[in-house]
Amino acid sequence: MHELESEAINEHRLCGKVRVGMNMADDVSSQTAAPRIDPLAFISILRPQNLFIGSLTVISGVAVAFLHNPLGAFSSYIALIALGYLIYSLVAGAGNTVNDIMDIEIDRINRPHRALPSGRMTIRQAWIYVAFLTVLAMVASIFIGLLSFMLVTFFIVVGYAYAAKGKILGIAGNFMVAFSFAFGVLFGSFIYGEAVGAIVIPLPSWLFFLTAFMILQARETIKGAEDVEGDELRDVRTIARVYGYKVAAAVAAVLNFIGIVCYNLVWFWGFASLNLWPLQLLGSAVVFGAAMTPLTGPDDKKKLLIGSTLDKLGALVGLIAFVVIPLYGIYLVS
Repeated sequence: MHELESEAINEHRLCGKVRVGMNMADDVSSQTAAPRIDPLAFISILRPQNLFIGSLTVISGVAVAFLHNPLGAFSSYIALIALGYLIYSLVAGAGNTVNDIMDIEIDRINRPHRALPSGRMTIRQAWIYVAFLTVLAMVASIFIGLLSFMLVTFFIVVGYAYAAKGKILGIAGNFMVAFSFAFGVLFGSFIYGEAVGAIVIPLPSWLFFLTAFMILQARETIKGAEDVEGDELRDVRTIARVYGYKVAAAVAAVLNFIGIVCYNLVWFWGFASLNLWPLQLLGSAVVFGAAMTPLTGPDDKKKLLIGSTLDKLGALVGLIAFVVIPLYGIYLVS
C-alpha cells in the first residue's frame, strides 16, 4: 500500500516537473518568436491625416508655377503632382516615425496608445520602416530629376535631424516644424520648374510659404507655453520657458499678424480672384482670433488651447485657399 502511495506521489511530482518544463519552453519560444506585425500600427505612426493635409501644399506649388509659366495643358502634369505628393508623404511619414522612436519614453506616459509605446510595433520594425520609406522617396525623386533628388535628400536630413535632436532646441525645433510643413509649396513649384526646364519659384508661392510658416511657428510658440511643465522635464528651451508666458504670447501674436499680412497680399497684389473673398475674410478672422486670445491670458491653459486650435484651423483654411486660388486661376484662363 505504501509502495503504491509513493509511486503516485512520484508520478505527481514528475507530471508537475513536466508541466513546469513545458511552461518554460513556452516562455522561451514566445520570447524568441518573430514579433507580430500590426498593419494598423504601420499606418497610424505615419500620421495619415497630417500627411494628407500637408501634401496638398505640393498641389498648390505646382499649380502656382504652372499659372505663371504655362506649358501645355495642366492635366498633363497630373503624374508629376502625384509623384510630388507621394514623395512629400513618404518623407514626412518617415520623419514622423523617427520622431516617435526618439519620443518613445515620453509617449509611454503622455501618449501610451501610440504604436511604439503600446507595443504594437517594435523599435526595430520602426527603423526598418524608416529605411524603406526613405529609400522609396529618394528613388521616386530621381524620376523627376537630379536637382529634385538632391533637394529631397536635403529635406530628409533636416527632417530627421529635427526628429532626433531638434525638439530639445525649443525655438530652433519650432522653426523646423513650421518649415517642414510649409515647404511643400516651394517643393511643388520647384519640381514643376525642373520638369519644364526653368526653375523659378513665383512670388505667390513665397507668400503662401510665409503665410503657412508664420502661422505654424505661432502655433508652435503657443504650444510651447501649453507644455511648459513637460518641457522642464526634458529641458526644452521654448520661448515660454526662457522668456516667460507674456513674451511667448506677444511673439505668437506678431507671427500671426505677419501671416495675416502675407495672406492678404495674395489678394492685394492680384494673385487671387476677388471672387474668393470669403476665403480671405475667413482665414484672416480666424488667425486674428488666434493672435489675440493668448494675449488676454498668457498663462491661461484654456486660452492657450483656444489660440493654438484657432491657428490650426486658420492654417487649414489657408491651405484650402492655397489650393483653390491657383486652380481657380487656371480655370479662368483656360
